[in-house]
Amino acid sequence: MPDGQDSKQMIRDARSGSFPESLPTSLSDRRSICENDWSAFRNIKHTVDHWSRNEWPSGREVFYWYLTFRNPELIDLAQLCQNSLESDGFDLVPLDGLHITILRIGNYGEISQEEIQAIADGAKAGLSDIESFDLTVGPLAGSRGAVRFTVSPWTELFRLHRILEAATRKVLPDLPIASTQRFRPHLGIGYSNRQQEAAQLIKQVASLRDATPVAVQVDAVKLVRLRREPHAYHWEDVATLALKPS
Repeated sequence: MPDGQDSKQMIRDARSGSFPESLPTSLSDRRSICENDWSAFRNIKHTVDHWSRNEWPSGREVFYWYLTFRNPELIDLAQLCQNSLESDGFDLVPLDGLHITILRIGNYGEISQEEIQAIADGAKAGLSDIESFDLTVGPLAGSRGAVRFTVSPWTELFRLHRILEAATRKVLPDLPIASTQRFRPHLGIGYSNRQQEAAQLIKQVASLRDATPVAVQVDAVKLVRLRREPHAYHWEDVATLALKPS
């Protein structure tokens, strides 16, 4: 177990940047993306407490851009992996809460309804020519604070991020919105709730990497209002922006 000073440093590191730190050599090549994710995860020494990474006062709600999924094959894959992991030290993502985070916008109560509507309208215009596309979910990997699936390719996801970032910045230019270069798409199935040595977790995840990946279709982007309850996230849809049928 790391000492107090090391623990604080790990939390600062987890807050400060993207994971993996470096982008894969290709945004379109599945092997490159998978190897980049796995190499970063298998070299961590300790997990961190996901819930301590960012301050989230009781009652706070935050606007995000999300992709959400109810694909039966994806739910089966997530459940298989969740059931095979030792849940001690992890809070599992509810199967009806599987998602890919695209972009954090800002706090509810600090952004007006008119601003949110303008962001949604701008994003709708920007997405008007974007066709729906497929993603491969899997194999399983992780980060310092989560167990999560690699998703690939990243090309269209980065395109979505750039459009949504631009639409958001146009309305709220002074908000600290993450740039596309810091975007690392993934789909989480469990959040670490403590600091502990990572070797056993990496071994467990490695044993599940042969599970057959699944294909999902991205046909809409959601603007959601997210809240954090004890060791879980829940959200309400604010706007659903459909992509063009492919």
